[in-house]
Amino acid sequence: MSSVVLLKRYPVDTLQLYFAASLELQEELINHGFHVPKSRNGKVVVPVPIIYSNFRGWLKPAEPITIERLIPPEWLNLKPQQLGWIKCARDGKEAYLLPQEEIYVNVGVKDCGVVLDLDVKEYHLERTSIRGVNPEKWTNWAMLYISAEYLDDLISALESYLPICHHSSLAPGSALKPRREVQQGGKEVTYYVEVPVKEFSLCLGCFDLVQRYLSVKAKEHCVIDPNSVLCVNPHFVISNLKLRLTRNHTVRTFAKVGVAKISGKRPQVMVKLASNEPKITIRGVLKERVEGKARGKLVHCDHKERKQHLILDLVGFYKALIIAEEYLDKLPREE
Repeated sequence: MSSVVLLKRYPVDTLQLYFAASLELQEELINHGFHVPKSRNGKVVVPVPIIYSNFRGWLKPAEPITIERLIPPEWLNLKPQQLGWIKCARDGKEAYLLPQEEIYVNVGVKDCGVVLDLDVKEYHLERTSIRGVNPEKWTNWAMLYISAEYLDDLISALESYLPICHHSSLAPGSALKPRREVQQGGKEVTYYVEVPVKEFSLCLGCFDLVQRYLSVKAKEHCVIDPNSVLCVNPHFVISNLKLRLTRNHTVRTFAKVGVAKISGKRPQVMVKLASNEPKITIRGVLKERVEGKARGKLVHCDHKERKQHLILDLVGFYKALIIAEEYLDKLPREE
């Protein structure tokens, strides 16, 4: 097995890891006593955290985030100022201005695969989405965006590896003409090509704020070991959790690679990790059975290396970028 050859390092405009979309993770937490998503007075009080960073690429000042989207600092036994948050209001609701967050993606090559290795330095936790569909129904569940100004540079960096990876190609049946997708009620327009995923490995537990959140919730709700009727040390419970999702070859997993225009932001290159079959069913908390889309295989992680990465087919990734580049001019323009 060859080592990764690092090609480029780019700042990330936006990163969204919707671990809440994984029924595998939800079931693991439920089995260890975490009542996710627990509801009280009509409000979810134990949501599965979403890892979010969305503070680059703006064409205007970043807007504050309303409290119903955020995991509040008090759920972490912290004060807003300890996180650098500034309290304000938006549309008459409590909201917070968050500091600019810093994330990079290291782009490398390994065995005819493009390795997208995330270096997550700063982020925040969210609990809901502006989409009205339950996350277990989503197709896209992990996504990153970088400025489209890096597109030519990225394409050039990959070109020298094409001759040795000529045997690789786009997945059978993948259209060479990008598909158009509109999301967020029309606020996001994308053109993309599906690219095969060779591997991915994303861990909810490798984020310090998540560890803190789970520890606080374990103490609040007296989380129990499934083999015991007694409350146990929450740190012991958390260390036993499987929180890393990896590729399961029985799940149809692919990446949407292309260009995107989000309202208020500059044009971007996007990569969205997606899966759409098979469906799985778990025992729920708010209802007896919950059905959704499979995401991957859960494994233990010691949370030491804190690796978060995707590996995509190199030739497929390159072709998707070439094709999508032609559609940059078709993205919406802002006045």
